Amino acid sequence: MNSWQEWVVALLLLLCAVRIIMSTYSFFHRAKGNGNPCDSCASGCELKDLYDKKRAECGGGAKKKKKSCCG
Repeated sequence: MNSWQEWVVALLLLLCAVRIIMSTYSFFHRAKGNGNPCDSCASGCELKDLYDKKRAECGGGAKKKKKSCCG
């Protein structure tokens, strides 16, 4: 790498790679911590829709206990 332009291009590629790696890590870190990974999605995200639907189903109510007629 003799030219200063090659150094600038290499630096830009390195910065882009770091940004991509940090974004990926952040996405999976939020998902692992029971956070919604699609909070930052601007448009409709299928994963977000499924996440919200599943949360509504699970949080809707507790299971009803059956009364025993024998005791």
